[in-house]
Amino acid sequence: MTVLAFAATGIASIFYIQAFAQIDPLLNMRKGAIVSPDQMGISLGKVHLVQYRGDKKVAEATVGKVFIPSDRSQFQLSQVHDAAYFAENGKKVHFSAPKAVWNATGRIMTADEGVRMWNADMDLRTAVFRINERQQTLYVPGRIAGTLSKGKLLANNLSYDISKQFAKFGPVSWDGNLALNLQDDGAAVRKQWKIDSAGGDISIKNGIKHFTKGTATDFDIIVKADLIQHDEKTDVVTATGNVQYFSPKANVTCEKAVIYRKEKRAVLTGAVDMLVKPKDKQTKAVIEEIPPFKPVVPKEIAEDRPAAPPTQATGQGNPIDDDVQNAKTLKNYPTAITAAKIEYWYAKGSRRAVITGSPQARQDLPEGRWRHMWAHEAFYDGETEFLTLKSRPGKADARAQTSVGDDIIAVSVVVSTKEDDDDLVDTGVKATVYGKSDEDGEVGPKPPDPIKPKPGGGGLQGPIKGTKPPRRR
Repeated sequence: MTVLAFAATGIASIFYIQAFAQIDPLLNMRKGAIVSPDQMGISLGKVHLVQYRGDKKVAEATVGKVFIPSDRSQFQLSQVHDAAYFAENGKKVHFSAPKAVWNATGRIMTADEGVRMWNADMDLRTAVFRINERQQTLYVPGRIAGTLSKGKLLANNLSYDISKQFAKFGPVSWDGNLALNLQDDGAAVRKQWKIDSAGGDISIKNGIKHFTKGTATDFDIIVKADLIQHDEKTDVVTATGNVQYFSPKANVTCEKAVIYRKEKRAVLTGAVDMLVKPKDKQTKAVIEEIPPFKPVVPKEIAEDRPAAPPTQATGQGNPIDDDVQNAKTLKNYPTAITAAKIEYWYAKGSRRAVITGSPQARQDLPEGRWRHMWAHEAFYDGETEFLTLKSRPGKADARAQTSVGDDIIAVSVVVSTKEDDDDLVDTGVKATVYGKSDEDGEVGPKPPDPIKPKPGGGGLQGPIKGTKPPRRR
């Protein structure tokens, strides 16, 4: 009986084992519960994933659900939080997304249902992004919105080299702090600037923002240039290539402008042309054409230079001629200035400028009247509002001329630019000045045009000695 019992038990066990072996664990799958082999795999919930390359951490994330297909070619992630990707230099980019896929073969992370990306320099949201771990790049096609370098960003397309921390956007609009204002109002708070780069882009490398083909404005000042760079560490802004600066008081063009925010100093170089608006037009900044200045070179300064352009004939007894000789009208008419370099300190209480490179200034008045000034260099005191014109060392070639025949040559000239102030101090002067007689009010003969060339001739023409009745002004 014992033997039979053991035998029966053994036989039953064999039948049981055979029956168990015949059970199909994938029976439900074979019946169509899972229709694709791609859906066959491992599913995990509430997972913290960490990926390494050798002993270096490449990425990590907290994930609500992970599905790993049977071929293990990818990780399908849902509810991705606190994710981070680590570049080879240790820099990282954080991100979160409803869904993401990690391709283990190509080492590419893709998310396409809304993504947030952030690090110390940016916090951006977009619909799609892709991180290529092999190439150390982040690519975002389409619309992007968020903050970048402490400014608001609206852009299309982003490429970001994670290891080099080089980002490029474009086209783009950026709204943040810059140091482009050359007029200090004493306020401690920096103004917000908006930069549009519809035809260019923004790139960032080593804390320096590069704006190409940009137009920047704080809605008081407008700046345009081929390239605007802002170094956040030094707080220096550099604009190069077709630089245009528009403000309520003056418009400027040059090839390069460097603005040192900490020093409150600006350096403009390369064919600097400035147009100072008349006082009744100093209302707001407007993008408008800044006509190039056409320098005039007196004969005594350069014998072989081209002749100055002729002007219309003048006559005395005209109120416009009185304006020409009246320094109090300086702010009534636009003033065109040209120089090779202007260095300007704009801090309130110490505003001043050094103008070098043979500067010239000209005012064109109605009916062809004008006044023109030359100097080797000029100095402007913005606090006292005095302009000093100086000659070359050992020379007397600081000069002022007018369309009524006035011609002043001096070692130096100091002119007040205050409204209703006609102070003028000159040193080593040699002058011819036309006007009414102080004694009887008579008008002298019509003077010649001092910079109108004779046929076949060139340079300065006209008298240097006084012509009755001259009057020193």
